[in-house]
Amino acid sequence: MAVGIMALGVVTILGLLPHGLEMSRKTANEQAETRIVDLIVGEMQSADWATLDLTPKQVRYFDDQGLELVEGEAGGGDFSIMLSYVVQVNIPPLDVRLPNNDGSMTPNQNLRRVMIKMIAAPLRDFNFDAPASTIPVKVFTQLVANTGLANN
Repeated sequence: MAVGIMALGVVTILGLLPHGLEMSRKTANEQAETRIVDLIVGEMQSADWATLDLTPKQVRYFDDQGLELVEGEAGGGDFSIMLSYVVQVNIPPLDVRLPNNDGSMTPNQNLRRVMIKMIAAPLRDFNFDAPASTIPVKVFTQLVANTGLANN
């Protein structure tokens, strides 16, 4: 009887193991994605505000921990083994108009929108403008404000 009860407990615990491993993997991915978005938004917040709109689309590469991979730093420039995330950073136009005292609307020059598109796949030449339907693209949008701390 005791062996039967113990066997039932062991089978139940073994059934929960794959679910726990999957949850652990998802949590690690979300932490890496959050680290990447925080890094990029922080860089944009502290960038030169006057040239921020002129920044072209950037493609950046990150490992599974959310740490940026830089060309030439990993084994002579081939970091394909460590590549886990490919990210495109874009600053699309933002037309926010605020009312003046006289009732007219003027464009706000102190806000910028940062759009971050991310895939969790080691595809260096991924086309974010025409993505394959089999690869999910996550899109993060963040507003950054001119705080006056960066070079104006």
